[in-house]
Order: sequence, then C-alpha cells, then structure tokens
Amino acid sequence: MFNIITLKKYILQVFDLKEEELHKTLLLQLNIFLLITTLLIVKPTINSLFLSELTSDALPLGYVLTAIMAIVGSYFYDKILEKYPLNKIIEGTIIGSVLSLIVFGIAFTFNIAGGLILYIPYIWVAIFGLLTASQFWILANLVYNVREAKRVFGFIGAGAIAGGIFGGYLTSILTTFLRTESLLFVAAFIVFFCLPITKYIWKTEVVKLNTFQVSLRTSPKGESPFKLIKQSKLLSLIAIVIGLSVLVAKMVDYQYSDYASRLIEDQEELTSFFGFWFSTLSVISLMVQLFLTQRIVGTFGVGKSLLWLPSGILIGSILLLFLPQIWVIIVIKIIDGSLKQSVNKAATELLSIPIPIDIKKKTKTFTDVVVDSIATGLAGFILIFFINGLEISSTYISLIIIALISVWLYFIYHLRKEYIISFKELLDTSHVKKEKTIKKEIAVTSIIGTVNKVLKNGSEGQILHMLQKTLEAKDECFFVAIKSLLTHESPKVRALAIENLYFLKSENLCFQIETMVNDRDQQVTTAAFRYLLKKYNNNTIELFDKYLNKKDDTIANAALIGLSLELRNHPLLQNSFDLEKRIQLALQQSEKLVTEEQKTYKTQAILEAIGNAKVEKFYHILKEQLQSKNQSIQNTAILSSAKTLDKLFIPTLIDFLSGKDTRKPAINALFSYGEPIIEILVKSVKEESIALDDAIHAVAVVEKFASQKAISSLKQLTDNTEHSVKIEAIEALKRLKWKYPNLYIKDSYIIDKVLDECHLYQNTLSIIHSQIVIQYKKKDYLNENIEVIEARNGLMQLLEQRLDRQLQRIFRFLGIKYPPNDVEPILNIILNGKEEQRIHAIEFLDNILNIQLKKELIPIAESILVETISEEKIKKLNLKILSESECYRVLLERNDSKLKLAVLYLIEKTNDSKYVRLVELVANDTNEKIRNKALEILSKK
Repeated sequence: MFNIITLKKYILQVFDLKEEELHKTLLLQLNIFLLITTLLIVKPTINSLFLSELTSDALPLGYVLTAIMAIVGSYFYDKILEKYPLNKIIEGTIIGSVLSLIVFGIAFTFNIAGGLILYIPYIWVAIFGLLTASQFWILANLVYNVREAKRVFGFIGAGAIAGGIFGGYLTSILTTFLRTESLLFVAAFIVFFCLPITKYIWKTEVVKLNTFQVSLRTSPKGESPFKLIKQSKLLSLIAIVIGLSVLVAKMVDYQYSDYASRLIEDQEELTSFFGFWFSTLSVISLMVQLFLTQRIVGTFGVGKSLLWLPSGILIGSILLLFLPQIWVIIVIKIIDGSLKQSVNKAATELLSIPIPIDIKKKTKTFTDVVVDSIATGLAGFILIFFINGLEISSTYISLIIIALISVWLYFIYHLRKEYIISFKELLDTSHVKKEKTIKKEIAVTSIIGTVNKVLKNGSEGQILHMLQKTLEAKDECFFVAIKSLLTHESPKVRALAIENLYFLKSENLCFQIETMVNDRDQQVTTAAFRYLLKKYNNNTIELFDKYLNKKDDTIANAALIGLSLELRNHPLLQNSFDLEKRIQLALQQSEKLVTEEQKTYKTQAILEAIGNAKVEKFYHILKEQLQSKNQSIQNTAILSSAKTLDKLFIPTLIDFLSGKDTRKPAINALFSYGEPIIEILVKSVKEESIALDDAIHAVAVVEKFASQKAISSLKQLTDNTEHSVKIEAIEALKRLKWKYPNLYIKDSYIIDKVLDECHLYQNTLSIIHSQIVIQYKKKDYLNENIEVIEARNGLMQLLEQRLDRQLQRIFRFLGIKYPPNDVEPILNIILNGKEEQRIHAIEFLDNILNIQLKKELIPIAESILVETISEEKIKKLNLKILSESECYRVLLERNDSKLKLAVLYLIEKTNDSKYVRLVELVANDTNEKIRNKALEILSKK
C-alpha cells in the first residue's frame, strides 16, 4: 500500500498531474497504448503476408491506392462527423476494427485471401493508423481544456511511444510459436479493450460538457486549409518540405521492404523481422528525442537541424549504391525513423513560430493527412514507372532518392530564407500596439538565437509578442531568456514570462516567484500564484492560507483569482482547498472594507473567482453585480459570467450590447462562448426576440469570429431583417472579405443580392408612383378625407426613405465584390455631385460592372438623376403600375415592421371592408405591435 501511494505521489510530481486527473489520464494513456500496440502487431503482419504473396512489385500500386483512399475517405469521414455523434463514430470504428481483423484472420487462415484481395488489408492498416490516432486526440482534447492539455499530453503521448515499442517486440516474440495470420486475432483481442475505456471516458468526462465547452476544445472548421497554405509562403514551403520528406521516406520504405522480402523467405521470420525493427526504431527515436534533440537544435540551430535527416539519408543512399546489402538499408531506415520524429519534428515546429496558432490548427490535419497522402501517391507513381515500367533494381532507387533529396535541400534553403522574412514581420509590433519607445531593430540570424535576442533586447511590444509565440512552442531552449524577464520593468512582460515558465521544466523557480506575490501588479501576482500552485513542493493549501489571509488586498485578491483559475473543472480540488468557504469569507471581508476602491477591487476578485472556477453556488452574486451601478464591477461581472460558459447568462449579456459603457465587455463576453453563440445570436435576431439596438451590435460579435461560419451567419442576417441590421451585416461581410483573404464570399451571392435590392428598389418606386396616381384620382373623384390623405402621405414618405436605404444596400453589397474605396463614393456623387461628376460616376459603374449587374443597376443610377418620380423615370425603369390592393399586399409581405404598421394605419383610415383579407395576412405576425393592430382592425369589421 505504501509503495502504491509513494508511486502515485512520484507520478503526480514528475509528470505534473493533479490527483483527480490521474485516473482519466492513465485510462487515456492505456487507450493509446492499446491502439498503437494493435497497429504495431497488424502492420508487420499484413506487410509480411502482402510481400510473401505479391512481392515488393505490388507495393507501388499499394501506395497509390492508400493515398486515394485516405483523401477520399477523409472527405466522407468529415461528412459523417457532421451527421453523427463523435462517441458513436469512435465506438463504431473500434467495433469495425475488431470485426475486420477477425474477418482478415479467418480469410488468411483458410487461404481465402489472396491475389489482389490482399490490397484490402494493406490499405486498411494505413487507414486504421490515421483514423484511430485522429479520433483518440479529438477525444483527449474534449477531456482537457487547452491549459490542462499542455500539461498532460506529454504523459499521455508516452503511452503511444510505449505501444510502439511493445507492439513490435510482442509481434517478434509471438511469431516463434504462432502462425502469422493468427496474430490478427491477438490484435482484435487487444483493440477490443479500447471500447469500454472509450465508453467510460465519454460517460464520465465528455457528457457533462455543454455545447460551448465542446466548441472551445475542438479544432476550428470552415476555412479551406489549402487556401490558407497557399496564401502563406512560409506554410507552403513547410508543406512542400514535409511532402518531400514523406516522398523520400516511401522510397526508403520500398527499398527496405524489397530487400527484406527477398532475403527472408519464411513468412513468420519476415513478420518477426518487421516487428523487431518497428519497435527498435521506436526505441532509437525515443533515445534521440530524450538525449539529443534539444542539444542538436540548440547547438546547430533550426535551419541546420533540418539538414540532418536529408543528409543522413543521402549518405546512406550513396553507400547503398556501392554496398547493396540489407544492413545499409536498415541504417537508412534507422536514420529516417529516428530523426523524423525527433530532430526534424522539433525543428519544423520551431519554424512555425511566426504562424498564428489558429492558422496552424486549421492547417495541421491537411498537412498530416492530405500532404502525406499526396506524397505517398506520388511515390507510388514514380515507383510504378521505374520499377514496373523500366524494371530497374530497387538498389538504383537510391539515385531517385538522391535527386529528391537535392530538391528537398533546395526547398529547405528557401524555407530558411522565408522564415527570416516572416520573423522580421513578426518583430514589427506596429499592428499590436503603438509604443512610446522607438521600435528596436534586431538582426534575424538563427531562429533560437533570434528569439533569445528579442527576449533580451527587444522593446516591450516585441517581447510580449515573442512570449506569446514561445508560449505556443513550450521549448526548454528559451528557458534562460524567459527567466531573465522576471525582473523586467513591464508588469505585462513579467506576468507573461511566469505564464511561459509555468509550462517549462528546466528548473523549479518557486523560491524566486514566491517573492513576486508581493508585486504591485495584480496580473503578476495572479500568475505567480498559479505557478506556485503547480510547482510548490510543500503543502500548497498552507501556502494559500498564508496569502489569502494577508492584510494586503492586492496579494489576497490575486491569491483568490490564481487559485480559482487553477481549480477550474476540478471539483475535488475545490473541496480540498475549501474554495466555496474562501469565497464566502471574501464576501464577508468586502462588507467590512472602508474605502470604495478597496470594495471595488475585492468584489472584482470575488466575481473573477466565481467565473473562473464556475462555482454555481455563487451565481446569484454574478446576477446581482450585473446590475451594479459601479461600472468597473458591472464590466467584471459581465466578463466573469461568460467565463462560466453557462447558457443562463446569455440573454442578460445580449441586453448589455446596446449600452455604450457595457458594449465592449459584452461583445468580448459573448465571443468567449465560442462559435455556438453565433447560432443563438442569429436565431434571436431573425426571430426579433431581442431589442433592435442589441441586434445591431450582435452583428459585431458574429464578425469577431472571422471564420467561414461567421460569413455564412452574416449572410443570413442580410435576409429578412431590419435595415439597420442588414447594413451592419453587409458592412461586417465587407470588412471580413477584404481583411481576411482566406475567407470567401461567392460572387454569385453578391450579384444575387444586388439584383434583389435592384428589384426591390424598382418595386418600391412602382408602389410610390401607384400611390401618387391613386391619391390624385381619389382627390378628383371621391374627395378623400384628410386622415386618409395624411396616412397615405406618411406611407409615401416612409417608402421614399426605403428607396434611400435600398440604394445604400446596393452600393454596400457592391463594396464586397469590388474595392470599397472605388465603389462607396459613387452613390454620394450620384446623389449630391455636380451634373458632370454624376455622369462620370455612372460611366465608371458602366466600366466595372458585369453584364448582369449593368443591365439592372445602370438604369437605376440614371433614374436617380431625375430627382422627382415622373413618368419619364417610370418609363426608363419599365415599371408596372399596381392597384391599391396590390400595393398593400406587396408591402405587408415584406419584412419591414414600420411599413406594415403604416399600411395597416392607412387601411384603418380608409375603413374599406375589401382589405379584410389583406389584414388577415398579418394577424399572426411575429411582431406584437403589428399583430395587435391587425386584430384591432379586424374586430371593427
């Protein structure tokens, strides 16, 4: 018992785990261990069976088919993910894998599988490896939030490494007393245990998450990763270099498989050989990762570190030409397998420092799956041409490898140059914040050296920007430079430096950081407390008791906030630290404080603690303070309410959008709920369940996401919404289109919208003219009463305002398709310019518009020159004169509340029963005022 407790404490301390995380983390580690073990049993088994019957000549076609299936399969897999729950898909994959392995085992045992059928299990293995690993990490990301994931994923990943080592060696041992095909039943038995683990993890950890938590823990979707890569030269070069490394690796793999299959004829021995070397490569890769990677990258720099892998394969390939023996190809395979997942991977990750983290997330899957698959398929085609077509020996594939490595080295050279350019752009902090000090010029040489130089000598903005990047990289080679920033004059730099050190393990800095809890900046003290809670070797509860009871409010408040941040999503730890009692005590202390400033700071700390730790018991405090007359407290309550990610607070937060002082925090608060808030906001605006002023500013929340989903939602808000909402949505679309080239809005959509607005403009003009004619006739013949005349005049004034609005929308939409600076001034010139300017403006429109738009828009633009609504204007636009009933019907069918009310008011004043059916059209309108007015008119008939 003592040994178990000691081991448990050791694991928690060494691997930086919290006690209540240990159970689920070990289960996830076991899950990935079983998956990789299964893969390392199946892969050598299938490879052996495939090569024994079809020989290495069949491998090139296998590469091509695998690539095609991976790309096509990923497309359909994305569709399945949209349609079915993730847990059912994962469970289906595991059950399907078990059944497939059993079927394969039976087929091979009874000699049913042979010939071209062998391509099915060969492709299946590759897809199994991609699919199960992808599903596992999606599940793991749902179990942990971003901060927790940074801590525990290294430990979980150790399970994958262990599975890679264990699986191959197990295969090698089992082949001494089992037939090769029997290993497939062993693999089915092992992978089956992933099913109960997955079900348990989902039931205990994922089910309790709400929509917003799930959204924040999953990768963003929508934008085209290919488009993102194409727009970034650095990303494009990284993708090319990765593709070339895969291409060369497949060539090496072909040589390795060919040599092994020709040398080892016995099927069991070949399976054992593959299993042994798969695991041995994993061991060597692990050793390189643990003991050499940091030294190599730190000593030689990222640029030169990228040369190790191609240079090693190049030397091996040249040697193979002179010594065509299997030990040479094994050495090449060791170089490829060990350096790719260690030195090369670490260098590539550092190369991506200048790339924004959200772009990296959106393109990672594409690079891992699509680029890999394309390179695999290309390798297959090259081998088909040279091996099957020209029938050259596999030894001479080394010549192709040497040629490809030359291309690889060429792109590495250009990648390093592009990295330096991107790094210089990264150092330009003008887009972050204008500084009082002059921006410092820092020479960009090596990647690690330049990062360290920036951290040592950069301006405040440059340092802050770089610390955000090192926070993503979490590389120990930056430890010393970041540590030196603990004494920096800027509190923002000190706080972010502590945040970085939180994830680094080179040295425990608790002694130094404990002194920083006395810092006068609360952001620094909060970061210091978070660090201490994680790294402190002694009793952390006693440590926090000491500081929470401090008379210095800054320290006590920071201690409470830091504690709440670390205890988020950890109810057991919240109980251990008596968090609820500590918040209750803080509330009591706040009542005894004398000055208003002290009360404000204490209340803000309490609100942040409740929001950070999601303490439901005190949600009523958040609700109370949302109505506080103290603006600072109210804004803190708004942001803290959103941190709970509880749907309960959303309606209240929406109400704050229209307030001048609460708008900015409300927008940020709603944005922090993640993309699911978009659907809620759009639905509320469309259903008019929120005030118009709030609806207008809800558009800003949607725009803030700057994603393809935001584009789609904004497009919805341009349909059947109030004019002010439409205009905001159009402006948001325009800003996103021109600011983010990766976001796309089809030209056909803009053309359709402009044409719709043109038709609406013509329709409105037709109704105005019809009303003028009707009024003229009634004056002559019926001596219409004054109330009807006033009602009709009011309607026409409103319709004229709508004409102006429709013109605005037409030209705002054009600003999405054409450069806004070219299009936007045109309307003002046409309306208010001199005659010559107006004619030139119309000529300009005539030159830039396509035929479809020109046909509808130019006549409208020319008609504007005729200031009054005359017969000439009507003829120019070829408008139809409508009857009075037709006018009313058209207007009541529009989604315009004011127009509907104006029409109902006119109908009421005319007091004509022939309009009853028209009034019935809006008797069930969603707008309460319209509905009540319609019912009032009907009750009089």
